Amino acid sequence: MGISPDLRRFVVAKIPSVSHLEALLLLRSTSAQWPIAQLGARLYVSDQQATRLVDDLQARGLALHVGDNALYEPRSEGLARAVDELAMAYGRKLVEITQLIHSANETKARRFADAFRYRKDD
Repeated sequence: MGISPDLRRFVVAKIPSVSHLEALLLLRSTSAQWPIAQLGARLYVSDQQATRLVDDLQARGLALHVGDNALYEPRSEGLARAVDELAMAYGRKLVEITQLIHSANETKARRFADAFRYRKDD
């Protein structure tokens, strides 16, 4: 069985990259705060990139950026359930989920590029 429609919508709306997904799952793995430098090291990204990931997750209601630390803190019970489902599915359907993330980004990029295409009628 594939990914549920609800999970698909969640991934497309809230997870812009595999790096965001990996950061979210690392933060979820403990109730303690993660030092952003340590999160970046675990993800093989710079501290600055790790900070951007955490800020993006915070803007989506999935984490908090507290000083030099990050904390898994879903804004609602619904978001927490969606992340739980995503974590379980990612272990079983890694390729399908990463393809979904990449295809969503390709679709957004294509729409953006199409907005600037000249039409014959123009």
